[in-house]
Order: sequence, then structure tokens, then C-alpha cells
Amino acid sequence: MPAYPKPSKRRKSSPAAKKTLLAELTNRDGHVCAWTGIDDDTLVPQHRSGRGMGGDRSKNRLANLVWLKSSINSLIEDDPWWAEEARRRGIKISLHADPTLTPIVHAVHGTVILSDDGSIAPQLDGYTPTEPF
Repeated sequence: MPAYPKPSKRRKSSPAAKKTLLAELTNRDGHVCAWTGIDDDTLVPQHRSGRGMGGDRSKNRLANLVWLKSSINSLIEDDPWWAEEARRRGIKISLHADPTLTPIVHAVHGTVILSDDGSIAPQLDGYTPTEPF
């Protein structure tokens, strides 16, 4: 019988920490989509820079999170136009980019820099979307 590797005992994020982060996200943005500015029952918290397989807990930070309608996220993942527009808006950024240094065109806040402490710094020279949705 072949020997199978034992499952790793990787430490998981605590549910309380996740709830706190989501509460901070809602406090900063309300419960609205960063793309549309609309409250929707299909909103999910999305990492601006991907976490990758296995998850990188260092990506679980307020500057890296936005609410996004799940159907829009699917379009971003499946359609090149949506993917490019998400990159232009700063809603999706490089895995290696620092979200505290990368502007985002946010439906609630305009073109801003998001910080991990929940503060928002306006950016005057940001990209203006050509498509409202």
C-alpha cells in the first residue's frame, strides 16, 4: 500500500479576524460594489491582488479588499475586456503590487489610495472609466 503524505497542519485565519476585516471593509465602503456603487445581495469580498493557490494570509488586509458583485468578478476572470478594465480601475492588481500604493477607481470614493487603517487618500490624476458598468 503506498504511503500518502499526511495533511499539513497549516494554521488557518481565525473566523473572528475575518469578521473584523469584513466589518472594517463595510465601515469603509458601505455594503456596495466597488465597480457599480450598488448594494446587492451577491456582493462578495474580493482581493485586489490575488491570493493564489493555498492562500497568502498577508493579502488579507483592508487595502487589498473591495466588495464586488460576483457576476462582475466572473466577467473579470473570463473576459479580456473586463479583465483589462479591472486592471485600469485598480480593482485587480498584480500579485506583487502593494495595494497601499496602487490607486483604485472606486464607485464610492472616486480615484483613491486605500490604506490598511481604513483611511482613503484622493488621487487627482486617476483613470476615469469610459463605461459606467
